[in-house]
Amino acid sequence: MNELKGKRIFIVEDDVTNMAVYAVTLRQTGATVIRDYLNTDSISLLTNHLPIDVILLDLMLRFRVSGYDIYDELAAHPELADIPVIAVSASDPALEIPKAKAKGFAGFIGKPINPRKFPEQIAACINGEPVWYAHHNSLEDI
Repeated sequence: MNELKGKRIFIVEDDVTNMAVYAVTLRQTGATVIRDYLNTDSISLLTNHLPIDVILLDLMLRFRVSGYDIYDELAAHPELADIPVIAVSASDPALEIPKAKAKGFAGFIGKPINPRKFPEQIAACINGEPVWYAHHNSLEDI
C-alpha cells in the first residue's frame, strides 16, 4: 500500500500522541511528513518546506488559535492557497463539517482516525476527491 509514495504532507497537530500516530501511519505508505506541533509560526514553517501536497489541520489548537485561523492565514498567501487542507478533529462533525465545507476545506476526518483508511482518505483528497468522514460514518449528506 504505497498510495502516498513521494507525497509531502504537512501536519498541524498539538497532541504529540496523535502526531506520532499520523506520522507513522503516513510514513508507512511512503509519504514524507513535516510536523508542526507547536503551531506558533505554521505559515513560516510550511513555506520553508514547500512543495506540500496536502495539509492536515487540527481544529482545536493551543494558544487560542484554531485550525480555522490557520486556514485563513494560508488563504492569504498565494503560494499556499491552492494546497488542499483536511481538518482532522475530535470536534462535533455535525457542526464542523458544514463550517469546514463553507470555509473551503478539502475534507474532514474525525478523531480517532482509522489507521487503515487514513492513508486512502488522504490520497483521495490529494487526487481532488473530497472526504467527509467521522468515526466510521460517512457524513456525505451533511
